[in-house]
Amino acid sequence: MRAVLQHGIHDIRIEEMAPPAPAPGEVLVRVRAVTICASDLHIYSEGNVGGVSWDRPFVPGHEAAGIIADSNGTDLAVGTPVVLDPAAACFNCDMCREGLFHLCRNLKFLDLPPIHGAMREFVAWPANRAFPLPESVDLVHAPLVEPLCVAVHALELAAHPQGADVLIAGCGAVGLFTLQMAKLRGAARVIATDPVPERLAAARELGADMTVDVGRKASVAEVLAATNGRGVDIAFEAAGPQEALRECLEAVRPAGELIVIGIPSEDEYRLTPSDLRRRELTFRFVRRQNENYPEAIELVRQGRIRLEPVLTHRFSIDRAREAFELAERKQDGAIRVAVMP
Repeated sequence: MRAVLQHGIHDIRIEEMAPPAPAPGEVLVRVRAVTICASDLHIYSEGNVGGVSWDRPFVPGHEAAGIIADSNGTDLAVGTPVVLDPAAACFNCDMCREGLFHLCRNLKFLDLPPIHGAMREFVAWPANRAFPLPESVDLVHAPLVEPLCVAVHALELAAHPQGADVLIAGCGAVGLFTLQMAKLRGAARVIATDPVPERLAAARELGADMTVDVGRKASVAEVLAATNGRGVDIAFEAAGPQEALRECLEAVRPAGELIVIGIPSEDEYRLTPSDLRRRELTFRFVRRQNENYPEAIELVRQGRIRLEPVLTHRFSIDRAREAFELAERKQDGAIRVAVMP
């Protein structure tokens, strides 16, 4: 089968590799689409994500959907369209027993070296991590259910979204889904920020009450002015860079919430404890998602969450290098870019 392999920084190649054989409890999936996540781009352009790197060529991609090719004795019938949860918990450790499956101490993750990801023609993965899709969901858009789940979980962590003024810093896929979820959870006003005009346009299309170009020096002042100087109740950092975190810190009100979703290139933040203490801010960090696939799929089925505006480009597997280059540059209005094996 054909597969995308990353050999080094900015070194993407299309190669042949043997198709996987599903182990007991696994299914074989014919992959139809994989979208490129920001964490994929960290590994592609920097060589690691959160300190995790690789020592041999590996297949990237964890946002994936496809068709069951071999049910392998499970309840999933051949031909069933599915989206994959890339995180497979052990269901036995102390975290799993507490229901914190995303914090499993033995978690196996698709696309985290040395485990090969999904950007290949076939993937073997646990059947209980393959979620059937309704016919109304296009398989090319279906991988976006994974970042949607992150947004669903992020809103679970917010204490009081109902009636809140909310800031979304970063209008990539997760930011745009967080925006939609904040509106669904009753936010009074959602302000979205980003330096890319096309992403701000997407935010307005998806319901942002106000958008701010953070390329301007007065961006935080605009957010504060919109709240009469009070600040937002909840700030979701969905971009990654230190500057986005600083923007959120400056824009959130005393006793407000800051929920961090983005992954910084440098694995550290620089904070001012005196300011945080005086305002008694609540910090929450988002670790992927926790069994949110059924709810996310249902929201898409009902038409309450839109996937289509977030997927802006699609490439065949032969053009995977172009796909990564475009996603890295964020040019031509790129938000999420799909590779189709």
